[in-house]
Amino acid sequence: MRHLPVTLVLAAALSLAAPFAVAADDLDRAEERVERLTEEHGATTEAYELAWSELETVRLELDELETRAAALRTEAREIEHQLGDRARSMFMHGATLQLQTMLNADGAGIAIERAGMVSTLQRRETAGLEEALAVRTSLGQTEQLLEERSARLDELSEQLEQHAQQLREDLDSAQSTADELRTRAERRREIERGAQQGTYACIFEPGAFRFRDSWGEPRSGGRSHRGTDVFARMDEPVYAFADGVIHRESNSALGGLGLYLRGDDGTIFYYAHLNSVAERGAVGTRVEAGEHIAYNGATGNASRSAPHVHFEVHPGGGAAVNPYPWLVAACH
Repeated sequence: MRHLPVTLVLAAALSLAAPFAVAADDLDRAEERVERLTEEHGATTEAYELAWSELETVRLELDELETRAAALRTEAREIEHQLGDRARSMFMHGATLQLQTMLNADGAGIAIERAGMVSTLQRRETAGLEEALAVRTSLGQTEQLLEERSARLDELSEQLEQHAQQLREDLDSAQSTADELRTRAERRREIERGAQQGTYACIFEPGAFRFRDSWGEPRSGGRSHRGTDVFARMDEPVYAFADGVIHRESNSALGGLGLYLRGDDGTIFYYAHLNSVAERGAVGTRVEAGEHIAYNGATGNASRSAPHVHFEVHPGGGAAVNPYPWLVAACH
């Protein structure tokens, strides 16, 4: 199998901090598993082909056995029919015919000769009976072999299909994991600027979003905007901004469905107006930057015509700061 194209990502990882190196190690392990399973799949495919060759051989053998069994059945019926006719004839006329043959002979020598001929015919009848028994025995053996080969064919076919199916599922799963880790690694960036120190990932896929600096702009009720609205399509996947733990989930009339991600440095990242939470977005789950945690929405006081994530940053879990520079560093 060709090594998957992650050279640039892995080369960059050599100069990054520990959290990113861990992700790269995970990717390497996933890639190695895909490669190992692919090699195993190749070996199994070869074994599968050999097994199918064996199956074809068995099928041909079964066809030959069926033909032989049919021929033996016909032969056995014919011999038994002939023996039956001869047995009935011998029963009805055998002794009288033999005596008459000898009495009608001209002289003792001819009578002895004719008696020998009758004896020969009787031996032939005995041989015919023995042949019939041999054919029947051969037929029984052939039919038994036919049954055994058929059962073996069914068993081997089932085993091959089960093994091949399991291997395909394992390989698909491994490939999916490797693809996800590779994509996640491509999302992650090592950033060192002020309070933003570590590994980060944009909350949406590149090119799938738009945002501007709206920090401090007025909002209804005399409020001022304390975050950045990142607009994307409804149900667009939302990703973890940093390595950390899903700290809390909320639901309110203002922010709608929300998630709080506590970064490893204690910074809280708040996502509001989500449509739903992904499996990895459950409270208590440890996540890496770039991991899928939710879906974009318009819950709370957001408009469905403009679904977005209201994103906040609280360094050390304290007061909110303008998240725009944080997003620019991670998303552009």
